[in-house]
Amino acid sequence: MTATGKYIGINQRIPFDVLDAALYRLLRDKNMDKNSILSHLKEFTKGENRANKAAQYAVQILSRQENCINELNKTITAPAYLKLPITDRKAIVLALAALTYPIIYDLLIALATGFKVQSQINRQFINLKMASIYGSNRTLDIALDALMPMIIELNTIERVKISLYALTQKSIISYPAIIELLIYTDIKLSGSKSILVDDLQYRPWYMFFEVTLNKKNSYTLFKYDESRIGQGYLTINGIENKS
Repeated sequence: MTATGKYIGINQRIPFDVLDAALYRLLRDKNMDKNSILSHLKEFTKGENRANKAAQYAVQILSRQENCINELNKTITAPAYLKLPITDRKAIVLALAALTYPIIYDLLIALATGFKVQSQINRQFINLKMASIYGSNRTLDIALDALMPMIIELNTIERVKISLYALTQKSIISYPAIIELLIYTDIKLSGSKSILVDDLQYRPWYMFFEVTLNKKNSYTLFKYDESRIGQGYLTINGIENKS
């Protein structure tokens, strides 16, 4: 915990390929193979300790978000998962990782605020924005060193040159269950009790995704209601994942 009272919780990069493969196996087998995760990580991570740490983080992401994964699995089976566009699979992984380690969400929101006013932002801006939330310390620096390559790999930003970043093309998400997961992630991690549907396009989280909510669909992670003034709003349901 930092002086601000917020947990960081992660200090090692987890490659997308590792989480992608582990999630597929979980959807297929209905259980998690921790040894396979560690073995796969050793292909990307030098050093036994680093690989073990990264494997622990990957296991936490998949175990703590069990309820969200079960909801996804109602419409996205293991074979269907493999057929999803890579952008959809990266969006799922990003949402699950952010729900487990909210610093990832905070980092993306900080980036979005910067990109609203300029096309490129540097690492100093990122450090200052995140330090205002988590405090300025070595733990935060290490976490950002791990997370920046992760979010680049997950198609949110790109590195223009050393310590300078720009937005990538927004990922267009069309699969209803993935849209639901992304919206749920934003509502939950923003601390909002509910959000207006009309505000979705203006919220920082959707600088990285293009989603269209179908009001006629049935949702489990949140519910859609009409307000007295005729505006629709979304409220998350009481689905809790493991801590």
